[in-house]
Amino acid sequence: MWGDVVEMGGAALAVTVPMDGMSRTSRVRLRHPLLVQVVRYMIVGGLGTVVNAAIFLVLRTWWDTMPANLVALVLSTAVSTEVNRRFTFGGIEVHRWRSYVQSGGTVLFYAFYSSIVLMLLDEVVDSPTAWEQTVVVAVASVLGGLVRFLVLRYWVFGPDDDEAALARTGQLRPTFRA
Repeated sequence: MWGDVVEMGGAALAVTVPMDGMSRTSRVRLRHPLLVQVVRYMIVGGLGTVVNAAIFLVLRTWWDTMPANLVALVLSTAVSTEVNRRFTFGGIEVHRWRSYVQSGGTVLFYAFYSSIVLMLLDEVVDSPTAWEQTVVVAVASVLGGLVRFLVLRYWVFGPDDDEAALARTGQLRPTFRA
């Protein structure tokens, strides 16, 4: 058994979870939910960055840098937000407007951020290639990912704590202690 005392609304709630018969992965998930979310977010973020770079590189063959960048951002942000909701944050239902504001804010942030990075690249490198631009966009995406994780965890898919989320899904059995 694994137990913890959680304070909720001024009342102490003793939380116990039977560990017998649980796989090692399940035990890690219960004991370290933030670590699991960070690892999952990094997987989704890495794949999202690859998808963003691939879309940018393909569109770059027909379009100028900025329109290709914006379309790649919109598509990859929409897909990665949904994948994060399902995979990283366990399919938590979220208020639709929070998700829209986060997605729109992410696109705006990355649009300005990556556009500035592309303009700086243009100043430093004479006639940068599409591959150089792609690498710069990918690096900018990775660096902005930390802020996005915090927004997703604490605002879009929050403010529920991990124990409340587990209790809501039936994976945690709360018991009251006198």
